[in-house]
Amino acid sequence: MQTSTTRKLLLSRFIGCTLVLVHQVSAEETKNKGAEVTPETEESTSSWGGSLSLGYDSNFFQASDHRSSRALSLHGSLHFSFWESYSLYASSGGYQTLQGAEGFYSTDTVVGLSSSSLLTFGESGNVSISGQFSIPTSQSSQDNFLNTAFRVQTPISFKLADIGITVAPRIRKNFHQYTTSPSGNINVSWALGLLLAANYTYGDAFFSASALGGTSINYNGRWADGYSYGGSLTTGYNLRDDLSLSLTLASSGVYTDAAQGTLGSFDIFDEAKATYSLGLTYSF
Repeated sequence: MQTSTTRKLLLSRFIGCTLVLVHQVSAEETKNKGAEVTPETEESTSSWGGSLSLGYDSNFFQASDHRSSRALSLHGSLHFSFWESYSLYASSGGYQTLQGAEGFYSTDTVVGLSSSSLLTFGESGNVSISGQFSIPTSQSSQDNFLNTAFRVQTPISFKLADIGITVAPRIRKNFHQYTTSPSGNINVSWALGLLLAANYTYGDAFFSASALGGTSINYNGRWADGYSYGGSLTTGYNLRDDLSLSLTLASSGVYTDAAQGTLGSFDIFDEAKATYSLGLTYSF
């Protein structure tokens, strides 16, 4: 059950982080269409907001199967916008498992600063940047004696027809109290990743797809033997201006280079790692 719980935690993090980035880009595009901000009006344009999401997460195994994993999840975020394009933000969450070792498990909390318009290009191109610290509120981070982590990402967004595209390189530096985890594995020091996302809206309906891949370097300077990857598909509907309903399908895996120059192992869909999530999000 520990493996199942860990898998649920990692996939929940992937789904949550991906959706937050996609919706954040959409919000930034809307904000940038407004009137130009001048120093005299900066104070009046400062604003804050956030969101609260409730979800039901499950894999595709029958409830009677020992591999089945189901949970109720909760995620909240806050942001404060100021000056022309800067925002302070924070987010956290957790989930209540419904099978096996039932209990509530927190995810890590993040606090950060972002600039929604570092530079622009073309008719719709925009480059933003964000940096965030992690607070180890999850059990897995505490078990690995993580003090904090710092991540920087630079989303590059543009539009093709009516489809919004985002390419976001990211780099993360972990700071552990000990370089070796209690299990004897060398902890990850650096993580490199690339997020690709696309979103489309039609009236009150919205659709998005994303893919996230990356690799890591441990404290001994050794690169990971392969590349981890994940993907998600989301469809949803805005019930009101501040309330939306969504369905997300997600899966993940690891690509390992094979010897003798073969293609290696690359599974697009792995039943053991695939999940679906029904979510209700309230924005304010």
